[in-house]
Amino acid sequence: MRKRVLVLNCGTLASTDINMALRNNDEFEIWGASTNKNHGVYVYKNYIEDIPNMNEPNFIEVLNKKIEEYNFKFIIATHEDLALFLQENKDKINAITVCSNYDTALLCRYKTKTYEKMKDYDFVLKVLKKEEVKEFPVFVKKDTDQGARNAYKVENEEQLNLYASKPEMIICEYLPGEEVTVDCFTNKNHKLLFCNPRAADRMLAGIDVHSRRIELTEEIKYIAESLNKEIEFRGFWFFQIKKDVNGKFKLLEISTRLPGAFSLSRCLDVNLPLMALKDFDGQDVELTFNDISIEADKQFLGKYSLGIEYNSVYVDFETCFKNGEKTNVFLMLYLYQCLNKKIEVNLIVQSKEEAIKFLEDKKISKNIFKNIIEIDRNSIKDVLKKESIFLSNDDNLKNSLRKEIKENCFSNNIIESLIDWRS
Repeated sequence: MRKRVLVLNCGTLASTDINMALRNNDEFEIWGASTNKNHGVYVYKNYIEDIPNMNEPNFIEVLNKKIEEYNFKFIIATHEDLALFLQENKDKINAITVCSNYDTALLCRYKTKTYEKMKDYDFVLKVLKKEEVKEFPVFVKKDTDQGARNAYKVENEEQLNLYASKPEMIICEYLPGEEVTVDCFTNKNHKLLFCNPRAADRMLAGIDVHSRRIELTEEIKYIAESLNKEIEFRGFWFFQIKKDVNGKFKLLEISTRLPGAFSLSRCLDVNLPLMALKDFDGQDVELTFNDISIEADKQFLGKYSLGIEYNSVYVDFETCFKNGEKTNVFLMLYLYQCLNKKIEVNLIVQSKEEAIKFLEDKKISKNIFKNIIEIDRNSIKDVLKKESIFLSNDDNLKNSLRKEIKENCFSNNIIESLIDWRS
């Protein structure tokens, strides 16, 4: 029986990548949970949506009930505050939180604690008191936030008074240079096994939507090894650095969760969630990976939930297969998804002999189809079953079918709306 892993909260970008990293694993079974229904329902086949917020008094009680009911062995938290809370209350929670220990999570949650811990190293940026600010710009940010949230470039004293008025805001030297995120992994023996720097060339809503792997220089390696030496990490973690006016990297922050763009490392065949689960399960983790250059670009990808039920699909051979030199890979993805779900797939053709020859030439098995139906196009409506879907790029034919029998018709260019991304 596979060991069950609960991803909490499962509606984030990182949780989607965690799902992709673990969905086909034969050792661990991935589940997702959220306080409120969110994007996780479109990604996680195994989904729980009635977990209270961690600030609710019954959070631990309900969480333990879910752990017992579903036999969860591990929890992966996708936010720093949640990871910190789970580690703080680990003796009350009946599953293992896959994260560095409480002291480390607390240290990394507060920038001031991080800077104080690492103050003897020259890569720690300068933190200033308000009266010490003699020249601008400076940078003001919240002690406990992450990324670009509650962070401001301050150009003058008026802005300084505005943004630095609250005690949780800290004033730092302004760093004008390149910003880099470094994905890391430390095993149970406190050995740093992986260190992968990546630059963000474009950001959207605080997420690296275009990132690229960069060289692991001696400077970056020294920062990673120094952090690992001074702080007790375990499993996945990351840190962010930025160049100062002299081109020297300074430490911005550290986190003990998976970053939003860790998929760049995953595509080197470094499965950080799986490695961490194995490590916390007491296994020895070895690491070899594809040491190659790589770039990643992300865009919002729609995932859909259609309010229809169907148990059979009919595919128009003439417009879905024959019309075009290349095989539509999204169509093939959808057809195999139908087979996995025990949905009957049928092919409608004008010439059965011609269709079979075409499929053979394209290396497509005719056994995908329950039936290959040879019929005149004007008579297609006579063979369609109720509760079925018809796939065709012939708009005239689809319009006719919709009018006559209220059939659900889809074109090749909207196949994506039929894909079930959950696993």
